[in-house]
Amino acid sequence: MQSAEDATVANMSTCEKVMALVDAHPNKFEKIRQNLQSTRKITVWDARYNLVGKNCQIWGWGSGKTDYMCSLTSPNQETAKENFTKAKELTQACLGSSWQLTETPRKVGNGIKAAFSRPNSDTVVALHAVETRGVIKEEWTTYLFVGDANSDL
Repeated sequence: MQSAEDATVANMSTCEKVMALVDAHPNKFEKIRQNLQSTRKITVWDARYNLVGKNCQIWGWGSGKTDYMCSLTSPNQETAKENFTKAKELTQACLGSSWQLTETPRKVGNGIKAAFSRPNSDTVVALHAVETRGVIKEEWTTYLFVGDANSDL
């Protein structure tokens, strides 16, 4: 049975969801965290709502940093880059002209990164398309992050 909050989120547009996540970052996504899982270096919660795919999470890492993260696995680089480009264009349309886009190769792994930021804000929306090598096959994964900047990736 769906709660009133679940029904509200289900009726939100993608842009409304993106902006709600941007607005939730300063409070460390408290209202959408559930099922805490801690390790030595990172604290992970399941996200109550999934913007992309079905396994979005909230990561607590570093010295008080927090990110909402979703991923979508693709069978090849071409499909991942198509997903990345669509997500980048949609994100840019949702965020508007006050956000600056920076595109770079990833520092870790084979892939690309697009990060949206704005002056006087700690919140970043970042997209990554990354090669994810498996034991049997190679895949590519597209990630969406909303939260603190991470220049190490």
